[in-house]
Amino acid sequence: MSETVISAVVKVRQADGWHARPASEFVALVQDSGLEVTVARPGQAPVRGDSVLSLLTLGLQFGEELEIRASGENAQGLLIALKSLF
Repeated sequence: MSETVISAVVKVRQADGWHARPASEFVALVQDSGLEVTVARPGQAPVRGDSVLSLLTLGLQFGEELEIRASGENAQGLLIALKSLF
């Protein structure tokens, strides 16, 4: 049986963009969950959600959208927690 992959699109609400502090909080949640998470601008190649450096390479600015994808048990709960960071 294949794992379900769920996704959500969120907008960056931090006035100075998605910088190290929110990215670190995001990574901490992902690492604690043990689930596979990727992040991407819609239509672009994803990066790992468990790496601050990978997330910062996106260079996301205020108002930009990103798609978060998670797979595994309780992926929905993790997505809810991750979305709260935006």
